[in-house]
Amino acid sequence: MYKRYPSVQSMSAFIQAARSGSFSSAARKLDLTHSAISQQIRTLEDFVGQALFVREGGGSKLTDAGQLFASVLSDGLAQIDRALSSVKNRRVAQRLTLDVDTELAQSWLNPRLPELLDALPEHEVALLSMPRTERVSFERVDLALRYGYGDWEDCEMTQICGDRVMAVASPALLERHGLQVPITPEQILELPLLGYTRRSWIPWLDAVGMAPIEPNARMVFDNAANLIAAAEAGVGAGLVRGLLAADALCAGRLVELNEAEIPAHYNLYAVWPPGQAERVAPVVELIKRMASRTQG
Repeated sequence: MYKRYPSVQSMSAFIQAARSGSFSSAARKLDLTHSAISQQIRTLEDFVGQALFVREGGGSKLTDAGQLFASVLSDGLAQIDRALSSVKNRRVAQRLTLDVDTELAQSWLNPRLPELLDALPEHEVALLSMPRTERVSFERVDLALRYGYGDWEDCEMTQICGDRVMAVASPALLERHGLQVPITPEQILELPLLGYTRRSWIPWLDAVGMAPIEPNARMVFDNAANLIAAAEAGVGAGLVRGLLAADALCAGRLVELNEAEIPAHYNLYAVWPPGQAERVAPVVELIKRMASRTQG
């Protein structure tokens, strides 16, 4: 329910009169007339429903109610003054809250944060990585970067980029096995393999003309960034999305094992609350450009 409050002017008039013990002194300090101060205090008394001053001769004395009100109100007005001072004539940063898929943040976005922040000089950026189970609500989020099929409801979205899936390994792993790229799919299956959740190799095997039977994996991951890190460490060969592995491939920490690639159906999307497209558009376009440069 909406609450009505007396005006700040009337409360300031009351405090000045309470401190000086005189309506005339309060009027001089506030650059008002005696009658204006008197009217402000009468309005305040009407609001609280009882007298705050007893008028005696040429002066005024606080009632018990007036003394109680003055002792509490002083702190309240001081807080109002501090609140006004905190924002008056100051530039306050706009807050932008991003929910970024953990895999994307670890493997791709974090090194590009300086570019993102340079493009948002007036913003304070909060970066979250919310569990998938909590992503039904946008109460705390302005923009989300999510991997998926683009089938979320009650929100607006755009695909950041299409992607591809390829087989990769570290140069050290290939050296241990006496191999040089390119190697055949059959040779890849002879290496220790890394799996992503379950049945991750079947679409790739089918695309290269091999039996679509999930091979045994040395390790299975539920996080693509961890899989990439394990591949860089030489644990095994794995299938990765090109965007997430781009930096490791560029730096030579991973190498593409052959030219066999399949399109990724589980792609990166920007997702935002309905009606907020204009607000998040600059950030979305920047991320699209960064992704395009990465893949180019």
